Amino acid sequence: MASERHEEEQAEKAFTISDKRLFTREGARRDPDTPPETPVASAPPPPPPPRREAPPAEAPPRPRAEPGMPPGRDLPAADFSMLVNMLVTNAMVFLGHMPAPGSQQYLRNLPQAQHMIDLLMVLREKTQGNLSREEDQMMQDLLPQLQMAYVSASRHVG
Repeated sequence: MASERHEEEQAEKAFTISDKRLFTREGARRDPDTPPETPVASAPPPPPPPRREAPPAEAPPRPRAEPGMPPGRDLPAADFSMLVNMLVTNAMVFLGHMPAPGSQQYLRNLPQAQHMIDLLMVLREKTQGNLSREEDQMMQDLLPQLQMAYVSASRHVG
């Protein structure tokens, strides 16, 4: 009974839309002294009836959070060191020092490795003066090591 009354009230309520655009549909400029057209929109459709759902089955056990991971999330916190580690890992994979994730194959793609190193250099330049002491030290330690690994890998190719 209450739901029927609610549906009747919803059907009775209508709203109006005022077109306040400066141009007509044809592209001509509207006269600002002419009152805007106000078409009346039809009432929104009534909400669907409530569904009867089966009682929920037992939820599958949630995977345990690993150390260092925030509770209730599947991924570690997004921070500067995570971004740097992601770029360093990709560079190491492209230098052939680490297996590619998933395939466990060693790849060597020096242009991609150089691109990852260049991205890290851009990141260092753009964040200079805004990093914590630990973040700054991490960048100072990692970049020269990656650059030397790149030089070493490029000498072995040619």
